[in-house]
Amino acid sequence: MKIGLFVHDFPPDFLGGTEQVVLALAAAYRDCGHEVFVVAGSQRRDDDPNARVEASVYEGLRVLRVLRRSDENYGIRLDWPRVGALVTEVLREERPDMIHVHHWSTLGQDLVQRAAALGIPAGTTLHDLWTSCPRFFRRPPSGVRCPLDTSRDSCVACVGIELDSHEHAWIEGEIAQRDQGLERELHGAAFITVPSAAQRQLVERHVALKRPVEVVPHGLLAPVEGRSAGPRPGAKLRVGSFGNIVPEKGFDLLVEAMGNLGDVAELHLAGFSPHAGYVESLSQRARSLGISLVYHGAYGRGERHPALDIDLAVFPSLCHESYGLVVDEALARGVPVIVSGLGALPERAARGGRVVRQGGVGPLAVVLARLLRSRGELDALRMEVPAQFLTIHDAAARYLELFTAAGVA
Repeated sequence: MKIGLFVHDFPPDFLGGTEQVVLALAAAYRDCGHEVFVVAGSQRRDDDPNARVEASVYEGLRVLRVLRRSDENYGIRLDWPRVGALVTEVLREERPDMIHVHHWSTLGQDLVQRAAALGIPAGTTLHDLWTSCPRFFRRPPSGVRCPLDTSRDSCVACVGIELDSHEHAWIEGEIAQRDQGLERELHGAAFITVPSAAQRQLVERHVALKRPVEVVPHGLLAPVEGRSAGPRPGAKLRVGSFGNIVPEKGFDLLVEAMGNLGDVAELHLAGFSPHAGYVESLSQRARSLGISLVYHGAYGRGERHPALDIDLAVFPSLCHESYGLVVDEALARGVPVIVSGLGALPERAARGGRVVRQGGVGPLAVVLARLLRSRGELDALRMEVPAQFLTIHDAAARYLELFTAAGVA
């Protein structure tokens, strides 16, 4: 079969969690013997009046990138006729047997409908909460509370902060049209999947769906190259965290929670930090608390994974995580984890992990102290880490079954 994967961005332009999954899934589909291409958007713009779809190859995958013009900006509704026409042109030229939509935000919110108009079935995976929130993650500015269900009562005020030049009645109408358009889009999908039970619960709570949503875990995206050797005799324990180094992932809490443990442990961070000065601010605070903090910088696929050189991984995210790739990556290398109780992280850490309830630094500090000052408890937690993990190939196999059930040959 010929499969097209649609996503809002893709490397080398950008490589976040969703893009990592799409890249790995495309390779898994290809390993199953299918022809694969990726249709991606971008934050780059192209104002050439004769601009067409930009074709390239990334890691052996054909990538067809649709670039918006500078006046085709992100908004409540993604109403870009030119971009939509280019998407339809790609579908006509490629004639895939099916497409798998992973995000809409730079390509338009009618990808499933455009494919259906050409007789091409489309499945969807909802990686975040964009289908219920123009802000993607239902994290409103201070003073605004998200609705607890499918209502949009406070959404007008929330979106209006960014669009203060528009009347509230206009914003309310745009949000209503957005919801109606996305309802049509999802209604036409061959399947709707999410990567975790926590994500399914939120999607079903906040999106007016009239059909089932299936959980298909991403699994490990790449082979695991070994396991951590564990604590070194006579040395301090190595507490670590990795991924995108941003405040929303709770790194400030982690530094504060380590405050009275500098005599038994050191802190290691690895990953890309997009905010200038953020890592330095963490380092300064760590020094003031007597903690040894080592920042290893960004790491790439194919390089030695940072989990191999730590004894305990901590992911105190402040966000509702829809999956938690980093938790799988730590556990698969034999490293026990501590996670926040938000989103899907407790699912990922069900074995070999400890879950910290929300409540500031205190709860995290208590769990850290227990594990770091009791080698026996840390060793016991390490023994709970499972030996087998789902992989992206398992996810690909399930998606193919769903397409087959929908009538794709």
